[in-house]
Amino acid sequence: MSAAYAGRMAVPTPEEFEAAGLYDPDDDTIRGRLELLRWLWSEGFTIAEMQNAQANADLNAMAGDRWILPAERHPRAEAIERTGLEADVFDAFTTALGIVRIQGAPEGEVGYTDGEIELLSLIGPLGDIFSRDESLAFFRVIASSMARIAEAAVSMFLTDVESTYMREGRTELELATAARSALTLTDGMGERLDPLLRRHMLQAIERTREATISEVERHEYRYGVGFVDLVGFTSLSGNLSAEELAAFVARFEARAHDAVAVAGARVVKLIGDEVMFVAADPSALCRAGRALIEAFSDDAEHVSPRGGMAYGNVVPRGGDYYGTIVNLASRLAGEAVPGELLVSDDLAHSSADCEFEPAGRRMVKGFDDPIAVHSMRAG
Repeated sequence: MSAAYAGRMAVPTPEEFEAAGLYDPDDDTIRGRLELLRWLWSEGFTIAEMQNAQANADLNAMAGDRWILPAERHPRAEAIERTGLEADVFDAFTTALGIVRIQGAPEGEVGYTDGEIELLSLIGPLGDIFSRDESLAFFRVIASSMARIAEAAVSMFLTDVESTYMREGRTELELATAARSALTLTDGMGERLDPLLRRHMLQAIERTREATISEVERHEYRYGVGFVDLVGFTSLSGNLSAEELAAFVARFEARAHDAVAVAGARVVKLIGDEVMFVAADPSALCRAGRALIEAFSDDAEHVSPRGGMAYGNVVPRGGDYYGTIVNLASRLAGEAVPGELLVSDDLAHSSADCEFEPAGRRMVKGFDDPIAVHSMRAG
């Protein structure tokens, strides 16, 4: 018996649950509803809370929702007072962090937890080191990254657990307790991820040191940039079921990430069937490009990889990269034939690990003059 249950009145009868509109003994499509309601009651939920959750189609998830963010939700005025921030500064950083209204928030309010208020209170000292604009930009990156991690975690549960439970005809209680068990894994995750964050911080520092252009310039760095996409993906995806498409994308992402990481480069982002990757070392970039072409060259998936790579000055920003070299690499990927990597002249002459064949001079969209390119094929 949970602590929340202790001291409460007796568990409602089936008739009381039925009167509340939570249970229908004649509905054979809902398996284990009565057991779920009794479990939720033992976890401290009231009839009114269950009714509200049912109205929002999340009766199964309400225990997990409370587990993942159990704290009280405070109104904006109180949060501003506790952080000591000016209202406009508070609102700007709240927006940058992607904080929007959540369940349980006061009426008309976003609802801030104690932990979020503590985080926001740390913003003040940042002004002693960084400008407001740079601080806001950094928090937007954090929010975007956190949102992606959260979406990936939820998607993993839905496809790998909930979907299986639904197909197997498991009861609502079994699904609810599985969700709760999965969410307990998030406890202390921030602390456990700290060593990994520190490693990636150091790796980023080492990359920028290697890519530094001058002792003074800190906006532009010299990097190799690559893009590889899959010819035939659009046609293939139109013939796949949702489950088959999800499995294909999972294989694509896994292969792309591993091929690039082993080569000593970094995946910047995955955009549908395209992967963008970078490396301060042009040889590492070429190894990564070659590995990606090889990873997707089998006929089993009915797609063919192609890519483009270039080497030169870029502007790193928010974990992404910008500039003419990035545009050139992307355009070259579109110019390549299936199975081919087209690379810029600078990259071909800077890499010692790969061999290239001259591929002439080409007019590339967005560039006024013909571009000298080279071709690198896997194998």
